[in-house]
Amino acid sequence: MKTITQKIIMIIILMLIFNTTVYAGVNPSRDEIEAIIDEVAIKRGIPAILLKGIARVESVYKHFNSDGSPKICGTSIGLMQINNVYGGYDNYRLKYDILYNIEAGADVLLNKWSMSSYNQVSSVGNMDPNILENWYFALWAYNGWAQSNNPVSPYAKKYTYQQLIYDVIEKEYGKKINNIDFSYLPRESKPSRSLVVPTPYNCSSGNIIFYEKGDYVRTDGIRWAYYLRDAPAGNYVHQLSVNQLGTITEGPVLKNGYYWYKVYIDETKEGWIERNLLLRTGDTQYGRYIYDDISFHWARKIIMDMYGKGIVSKAALYNPDNPVTLEEFCVFLSRTLNYIENVNKLSKIQTQNTILYYDFTNVHFWALDFVKDIYERGLLEAMHPLENLNRKKATVLIEDILVSSNKYAEIDINAVFSDLKNLTEEEISAVKTAYVNGIVSGKHIKAFCPDEYLTRAEAAVIMSNIANKYVR
Repeated sequence: MKTITQKIIMIIILMLIFNTTVYAGVNPSRDEIEAIIDEVAIKRGIPAILLKGIARVESVYKHFNSDGSPKICGTSIGLMQINNVYGGYDNYRLKYDILYNIEAGADVLLNKWSMSSYNQVSSVGNMDPNILENWYFALWAYNGWAQSNNPVSPYAKKYTYQQLIYDVIEKEYGKKINNIDFSYLPRESKPSRSLVVPTPYNCSSGNIIFYEKGDYVRTDGIRWAYYLRDAPAGNYVHQLSVNQLGTITEGPVLKNGYYWYKVYIDETKEGWIERNLLLRTGDTQYGRYIYDDISFHWARKIIMDMYGKGIVSKAALYNPDNPVTLEEFCVFLSRTLNYIENVNKLSKIQTQNTILYYDFTNVHFWALDFVKDIYERGLLEAMHPLENLNRKKATVLIEDILVSSNKYAEIDINAVFSDLKNLTEEEISAVKTAYVNGIVSGKHIKAFCPDEYLTRAEAAVIMSNIANKYVR
C-alpha cells in the first residue's frame, strides 16, 4: 500500500511539473484545452459540454495573455476565471497550472450545484446532474448569484451569463439546451432558495459515466479532505485523505443532486460518497488497471482480459481510441492465434498465402516476429506496416481464419449495412464473414463505416471475439 501511495504522489508531482513547464506562458490549442476539460469533467461527473461552455465564455479558451502572463481580470484567474479572494485554492497553481485551474473550475461548479441541491439557491426538477437543463441555477451562480442574471428582471444584463453559455453550446457544439420556464422567476428580486422549477419537457442528457459494484476507486480531486456518510446525503462518519483506495459495494443512488456510492475501505471504514469525488482504478474481476487511460473507456474490461491472455502488452497507456496500425494488428492477431492454438493444443493455423513477397524493412523490431508469423500463415495484406488499418481491411485480414457457412448464405449484408456499396466483392464478402461469425459489428445503426480507421479498442474487441469463438 505504501508503494502504491508513493507512486500516486509521484504521478501528481510529475503532472504538476509537466503542466507548469509545457504550457508555461503559452496557450495550448483549443483542441488540447477541450481534451483536458473532457478528462476533468469525466472524472468529476460533470457534463463536459457545460465546463467547455464556461471556459469559452470566461476566457475564450485562453489561460495566458500574449506576453505570457496569466490571464487575470480583477480577482479572477486563468482559463476558468477562478475568484480566489477567500483562498480556497493554490494561487500560484491557478496562475501557472492549466490542469489545476480547470480542476478548480470544476470544483467551483460543483459547489454551485451543491447550493441548488441543498436549497441555498433555487433548483430545477429532481436535480439529476445528467440532465443539462437541471444546471440552470448552478451556471447562474458560477458568475455570482446576482439579480442581473435574472432574465425577467428589469435590471438584467442584455445577455445573462447562463444564456451566453447556452448560446455557445448550441452554436459551437450543436447541442440545444432548453431554458426553464421563466414564469417561475420573480421580476423584482433573485429567486428564493425554496423555488423548484420543473425540468423542461424537452431536455438533453449529459455524458456522466457511472461506476459499478466491484469497481476499485480512490478519492480524487484538488480537495484535501473527503468524507464517508452513513447514507446517501447522510451524516459524516469517516474522514478520508486524497488517494484513499476502496471498493464500491452499492450504488448509484441519486440523492440531493448527486449519485452516491457505498465504498468499502477496510473493516472499520465503509460509507457513502459522491461519484464526483471518486476515480475508478480497476475492478474485482481484472484487478488494478495497468493502463492509465482506460478507466472510463467502454472497452476497459475487454482490454484487461486481452492483457490477461497475453495478447496486449503492459504499458503506461493503451491509447484505446488511436487508430491501430497494420503491424500492431498483426501483433494482436498473431498472439491471439497462438493463444487459441496453445489452449486447444492445435498445430499452427495455415491458410493460402496470397502475397509472394513482403518487405519487412520498415517493421519495428518489437513487431517483426509477429508480422512474419501472420505472413507465414498467409494472412498478411500488401500494406505498409505503419499504415493505419481501416475497418474493411481488418475484416479481409481475418476472413481466412473464420468459418464460412451455408447457414448464412442467404443473408444480404447490404441490407444489414447501408454503406458497403463502394466496396469490392472481396471486401463485402470479408465484412459479411466477420459479421455472421460475431467478430465485428456496425459503428452506428445500419452503418459499418468501412473506411474509418479501426481503433486499438476495436482491435481488442475483435481479438476477444476470435479467442472466445475458437477456444474450446
